[in-house]
Amino acid sequence: MAYDLVIRDALIVDGTGRKAFTGDVAVLDGSIVAVGKVDGEATRTIDADGLVVAPGFIDAHTHYDAQLLWDPTANPSTAHGVTTVLMGNCGYTLAPVRAEDQEYLMGLFSAAEEVPKAALQKFAPFAWQTFPDYLAWLQRSPLGLNVLTQVGHSAVRRFVMGEEALERAATDEEIASMVQIVEEAMDAGAAGVSSSQAPHQVGELGEHIPSYFATNAENEALAAAVRRKGKRLVSINPRSKRDGLSEEDRVFLSRLAEISGAIVSWNDFGMGSPSWETSLEYMEAELERGHEIYAIARCQKPETRFTLKKISAIFATSEAWLDYSRLDPADKIVALSDPEWRARLAEFWETARFMPMVSVEKGVGPGAEALEGRLLTEIAEERGVSPADVMFDVAAEDKLQTFFRISGPVNVDESNLERILKSPATLIGISDGGAHLQTFAGGDYTSYFLEHWVREKGAFSLEEGVAALTSRVAEFLGLTDRGTLEVGKAADLVVFDPETVGPLTLETLNDIPGGGTRMTKGARGISWVVVNGTPVVERGAATGEVPGLVLGVPAPVSHAVV
Repeated sequence: MAYDLVIRDALIVDGTGRKAFTGDVAVLDGSIVAVGKVDGEATRTIDADGLVVAPGFIDAHTHYDAQLLWDPTANPSTAHGVTTVLMGNCGYTLAPVRAEDQEYLMGLFSAAEEVPKAALQKFAPFAWQTFPDYLAWLQRSPLGLNVLTQVGHSAVRRFVMGEEALERAATDEEIASMVQIVEEAMDAGAAGVSSSQAPHQVGELGEHIPSYFATNAENEALAAAVRRKGKRLVSINPRSKRDGLSEEDRVFLSRLAEISGAIVSWNDFGMGSPSWETSLEYMEAELERGHEIYAIARCQKPETRFTLKKISAIFATSEAWLDYSRLDPADKIVALSDPEWRARLAEFWETARFMPMVSVEKGVGPGAEALEGRLLTEIAEERGVSPADVMFDVAAEDKLQTFFRISGPVNVDESNLERILKSPATLIGISDGGAHLQTFAGGDYTSYFLEHWVREKGAFSLEEGVAALTSRVAEFLGLTDRGTLEVGKAADLVVFDPETVGPLTLETLNDIPGGGTRMTKGARGISWVVVNGTPVVERGAATGEVPGLVLGVPAPVSHAVV
């Protein structure tokens, strides 16, 4: 038999968790047609020579909705072996949208997910109004990896309520309209609905996002729609996600799980939360009760950067910093030198757990450049002032151009994080791919997990680690046609060296269309990445091929505007 592609002499880690074995994998017409000993000719043969071949990794929390407009490869995710992503998270999607709300929706996505608005203005075609039409447009677009998406609550709420979505609860009639739109989106292929009530997520002017104002009745109506349509996902950030799940939010999440009959998930869970253990125990108990409530857990050490020119989401819980964010740049510089402003702004930093980990990353002026790589606490001790005062002085002198970095400690007891990552109530993550481009780079989490948690710490076997990145996420998303190396499954594959796989050093690139930098990390030890039978990474380099699919979508359809 003639095949399109055969990977020979590989260590096959099939994603099921079963023991690895040596063999070949054959591909024909985008599907796996043989696993084991393969005879026959192939148009293309990859000599794996003992490297691992595994199912392509699946990322359950991304925001590539915007980046895919100008970058079909979803860099750097494909470089790290990711072949399928879930996007449309946190309630932010680019559809549905009325013509008069396009600027608002771009501003909301830009502010909440820290993507330069200029890039959206340049590349968002808005050749759609409804979500079905958006999915049809996405199907016609070049994609370097597979995409599964949810419909975003904030976009739907704005579509129905206009500016009043930012002011009040919805009426019964408005909720009914939202339900109709969400059901049409799911009929067209959306995997479910996403939302957020987290107070730190704000729009372009520092205002709360539309879904923040939703009542429990509104959220429950959308959850009921997910059940009626037999869909898989209700993704929501509860109000207390940063402080550990409150009792009120636990009741809320359990109710959504009961009503939807689906998976209810929230994101960016870790041991940094003051009550992480009780939150974890709650989710595990709910699983025992039959309520599938999960959190996407961060497996990497904290590494975030920010400037005082445009504040990061980490500041958004502070009213003082929200007021500061509304000033123009010249007034911000003045405020940083004003004693009253400084006192207000410093209150946030006096209680911030991460203040001892803040350093000067990069400056423009001589004063800031001389401090690069140094902790604010060290500089503060030398100057006899507070770390916050150092930050304000440096930023003002450098005209807000200084980048500061928050990095986790080098030596830290990770036993609690291991407990989180091994819990049946969590998924390994979190990339936030396509978002927070200037504050952190999480797209390396797959290779970091294999390097740190599998190879270095031995907390997971190779087989367990691959299953955590593949079949476990496929099951979570309801994907039955990928996630394991089995005959008949889609040929999404990654070939990597288990002895060298890992992320490269953090770097800053100036490659955002319309202007803007982004933080990213390349990958090492990942030789080949195959999507639907076509290599998108070959010998570690992107091929430019675009074989990705929009998953869950039937034939393109068009709906009238509600």
